[in-house]
Parts: sequence; C-alpha cells; structure tokens
Amino acid sequence: MLFLFNNPLLLIGLLLILTLMFLLGKQMVKEIHYNHLLAHKKRALRYYDGEVPTNKRLYMIGSLALAPVLVIGLFLGIRLSADDAFVDDQFLQISNGQQIVELQKDFREKYLTSYRNYLFGFAMMEDDFTAVPETDASEDAGGEGSDDYSDTNNQVEGVDEMDNVVTDGKFIYTIQQNKIVITLAYTLEDEYDVLGHYKTITYEDSFNPTGLYIDDDYLVVIGYDYMQYDEKQNDDVGLPEGDYYYGYYYQSQVGVKVYDVKNDYTIDHSYLFEGNMIGTRKIEDQLIIITSNYLPYSEEEEINMDEYLPTYYVDEQEFVADYEDVRYIEGSNPNVFLTFYSLNLGTKEVDQNILLGDSAYNLYVSNDNIYLVGSVYMFSPLADVVNLEDPITETKTAIIKLSIDEYDLTFRNLAHIEGFTLNQFSMDEYQGYLRITTTTSRWRFGDGEINNRLYILDEELNIVSELENLGKPGETIQSTRFVGEYAYLVTFEQTDPFYVINVADPENPFVEGELEIPGFSAYLQPFGQDFMLGIGFGDSKGGTQGVKISLYDIRDKTNPLVHDEIIFEYSEFGFAYTSVTYNHKDLLLSYAKGLIALPFTSYDYSSESGQYYNSGIMVFHIDDEGMFSFGGFVQHEEDSEENIYVYKSKFIDQYLYTVSNKYIKVSTIEDPLGILNSTEIE
Repeated sequence: MLFLFNNPLLLIGLLLILTLMFLLGKQMVKEIHYNHLLAHKKRALRYYDGEVPTNKRLYMIGSLALAPVLVIGLFLGIRLSADDAFVDDQFLQISNGQQIVELQKDFREKYLTSYRNYLFGFAMMEDDFTAVPETDASEDAGGEGSDDYSDTNNQVEGVDEMDNVVTDGKFIYTIQQNKIVITLAYTLEDEYDVLGHYKTITYEDSFNPTGLYIDDDYLVVIGYDYMQYDEKQNDDVGLPEGDYYYGYYYQSQVGVKVYDVKNDYTIDHSYLFEGNMIGTRKIEDQLIIITSNYLPYSEEEEINMDEYLPTYYVDEQEFVADYEDVRYIEGSNPNVFLTFYSLNLGTKEVDQNILLGDSAYNLYVSNDNIYLVGSVYMFSPLADVVNLEDPITETKTAIIKLSIDEYDLTFRNLAHIEGFTLNQFSMDEYQGYLRITTTTSRWRFGDGEINNRLYILDEELNIVSELENLGKPGETIQSTRFVGEYAYLVTFEQTDPFYVINVADPENPFVEGELEIPGFSAYLQPFGQDFMLGIGFGDSKGGTQGVKISLYDIRDKTNPLVHDEIIFEYSEFGFAYTSVTYNHKDLLLSYAKGLIALPFTSYDYSSESGQYYNSGIMVFHIDDEGMFSFGGFVQHEEDSEENIYVYKSKFIDQYLYTVSNKYIKVSTIEDPLGILNSTEIE
C-alpha cells in the first residue's frame, strides 16, 4: 500500500513482524520434525508411555506465530468502525444526522491535513419559476414536419442527453440567455419557406435554462435557479452566519419545467431540486436527474444535518428525504449528498436515492443501469492508534452502479479500480459487462509511472479481466470509444497511437491492431461499420499545430489505417478550435447523407484591425469510397463588429440549419453556402 512507503517506520515494523513469523514458523517445522523422529524411535523400541503428552512448546510457538497474523489482519482490514452496519458489505446505512457528523470527524482525523470549510446552502427560493409565453404575430404553424431530422448526438441509443439546440423535424428550439426561442423551421407543404419565429418562453426570475429535451409529448427545459448573498445581506434573509464561500453564501437549485407540446407549449408541471446538477438523461418519458448538495463541517459548532437533507418540489409541493434513504461509501469524503432522481413525466412520480460521499466526476447511463465514478481513499483503522506521517492514503476510483427498473432506481454494486476516467466515453455496457478505461498519472495519483488500463467487470462489478500498460511510456489516454466487441483507444505524448482492442471475450481482451501517426484524436465517433471518425489536433513536436479531422479505416482490425484526413493548421488560420473535442453534442453526423458538420472558430491578429476571429460551421461530405470533400465554411456574418458565434447545426430532410447567437439560417446539405432563408433569433 502507498501509505506504507510514506511511513518507513511503520514499514520497518511490519517487516520485523514478518521476519519473526518466518523464524517462528521455521522453529515450528523443526519441533514437528523432532516429535516425529521421537515417536518413530519409541515405536522401534516398543516403548509406550500411555496417552500422547501435550506438546506445550509447540503450542506456545504456534501462538506466537499466529499473533502477528492477527495484527496484520487488523491492519489490512478496511473499516471505519466496528459498529458500522454495511448493506451488502458495500454501502453503509445512515440512521441519523449525528452519524454523518461522526463520519466527517473520523474521515478528517484519518486523511486530511487541511480542510477548507466551504458551506453551500440550499433552500427554497421565494421566487418560483414563472414563464411568460410570448407568441409572435406570425401565422399559425400549420402543417406537418419531417420524420427525417437529426437527433442529439447521444452516446447510447435510446438514452437521450440534453442539448442547447434540439429539433423535432418541424421546430427548432434554442436557448438564448433567459429565453427558450421556438422557431418554425420546416413543413412538408412549404419546406424551408416557413422559417421564422413562432414563440418565446421568457423567464422573468433567477431561473437560467441550460438544456433541452424534446419528444412527441413534452418539451423539457432544465436549468439553474442560482443566487448569492453577501455578508451584508445575510442578516436580512436569515441565513447562517460565518459560513461563506469566498465571502458569499450560495443557493442553487436545479429546475425542470415540462411543457405540453400538443397544447401549444402550455406549462404541464414543474420540479425543483435543491443542489448542483451532476448530470441528466432521458429514457422515453423517464427523466433522470443527479444532484449534489455540499454539507458543512465545523469542529466548533454543532451542525444540524436535518437542515441539509435533500429536498425537492413537485408543482411547489415539498418532499424532504429520510435518513433511511441515505447510503455511505466507505473511504469517501462525507461532504456531499449525491441524490439520484427518477421522474415519470406522465404521472409526476419521483423516486429518490441518496449517496453520502464525495463529488463524482463522470456519468454513464445505459438503458438498464447508471454508473457514476468518483474518488475514494483506502486506509487502515490503525491510523487511529499509530502516529502516521502524511500522506496515509491510497486513492482509487469508485464505480457506483444503480439499476433502472422501469421508473425505480436501486443501488446495486460498488467496485474500486486503479486510475481515473477521462469522460463518459471511458465507460460502456455490453451484454451485462461494464468496460472502462482509466489512467493512473503522476500528477493525480502520486509519482509512479503512468499506467493506462482497460477493465472489464461483470454485472456484480467483479473485475473479470484487466489489460495494463496500454500506450507507450509517458502517454495518457486521450479518447476511448467502445463499439460492440471492440474498443478503440487513443493515447498521446508526442505521437498518436490508435489502438483496436478486441473485447469479445470478457476474460481475455487483447490489442488486435495498432496505428501510430502524429497528433491525437480527442473524440472518436463511429461512422458506419467500416470507419471511425477522429477529431483532435495535429502534432508539432509534442504540441499541437492545428485542428485535425481523421477518418480511420477499421475494416481490418489487425491493421487500422488513416483513410483520409484534413488538418487546419494554426499557421494558416491562426489559433483554431472546435467545441466537438470537449462537447460531442456539437457534432452533426449522418452516414446516410454522407454529412459531417462541426463548429470551427479561429483567432488571429493583424496590425490594422488588432485581434479578430472567424466563427462558423465546417461542412464535409464523404463519398461512397470514404473520402472527404470540403463543403464549405458557413458563417452568419463576416467582419462584424458583433460576436456572432455559430455553434450548432441540424438537418431536416435535405436542408442544413445553422444556429448562432443571432440567427438561424438554412441551406441545402449539398450546397451549404447557398443560404436560402434566414431568421433572427429574438
């Protein structure tokens, strides 16, 4: 364990114990051998002296040998307290608030040399979410939309992710600061000619929309109600004194507003969840929301944890969690309530599950399960009685699994693995197995060597197999994509090894193919059965020289190839980037239409005009042979004094719609530069 090497005196003590055990064991072997020879000699002499006498010397030596075993067993046992009652030997059942306070004290005594006492308060705001629909004076949006339109670029089929621009084949829905703008984009009768403003939903309070879902029945708007109070205001609002984050007391809630699509977007119902949002997914009419509520800690004042139990509201009706709904992960910092909500949008029913622990950092959701990962610390209870030097912990990644049973969520399993996950694409569920890639790096987990791993775990989160040391020395994982029985992995330090890993047999994964090229792909996306699209950066002696778009040929798994690629070099465009490298939902891709479109922004400087930038959508067509052709760079304004940022593209039927913070413009997919119609987003 890591803390042994950080505490050499303790390590020396354990080595002495092991040496004593060895010597005592060796002496026991000698005693048994001597007793055997003595018994043999007595039989040869036909000497019998009654019952076999007890060998007190042998028992004494054996007892001395077993004593160190018990000590080491106690040392290696990982438990917070002998009185803790664990659920399935994995999750601790919480019974009251004082138990949480004791867990916090225990954790800090064992782990933390310093703790920044930040308080994030969560209380119901006086202002509710008020939405004022404003209908444009345009004609009624009659007619039907198209069934051929682009969905959000989701990771898992059937599991929707929220986005800031969505379409249903007739309307395009965009978030503009505190507004939801609904634009009529297409009808079968009039096609793109109908493009124009239809309705705006304006929020006149502190609610800030951040994401959207759309289906045949509901428009779901998710956002924050976020307010801060400074110390001067504290007395007026009756908030606790002395607990501030950089001098401010914060309140945050996640709001969900559900609109009836078939009844002209009238509000159907609303939810409010106290805390910060970790993530959200939607499976048909089930909405999953995960929030975090930070808990205070004080060694001087008594904290009433009842005031911080997760609370939610359904149409202003309040529901407060019970302690019996709370579970704790051993080894995690008990400073957060992670709450998993499952909403039935049809019945308004809410299922709530709560985890006491530290903040999580990556979320993956399949059609059947939720996987959330975060950091935990492994330690020994001897830390309470032995004066150990810092640090005394080993950090691992905990994987928490919840099952999705219709509209109910249930904690199922917990696993610990080495390293940390890069993003949600580091995880994938296939035929009941969880596949996950991690990196153990110097900067995050100590001074050891970098190790990239692939784990495969079964339904109970038992490790079935592990593939270590992926990539060359010094390289870290830059992107992962699982597709069926294969995993595609990119590592990077100065070159771009692209690995094809066969995971068909969960017990025996192996690297089947490898390709080494300059640069690296920060995002991977399947493009049909034969190709993998990579979006990232070109290489310049370990740095980056521009945005690179690659199409890997993966038909021969043993010999992957770069089928085609385009590099937009900084020397030609200035510093450039695409948001797809960190937000996959900004990518528009259609294999059937041979279409790839993504935002592209470049910055440069001239002595005449100073710093300037260009923002637009890069459009590419891919022919039947898998070769790129550049379709054009769609900008909404050139040389504008305003910052017209073009950030999203969607298609409906044969038309391409590009969205900026000011316009929605439409052209054909074949000729994206030929703008056919335009409307200003109000």
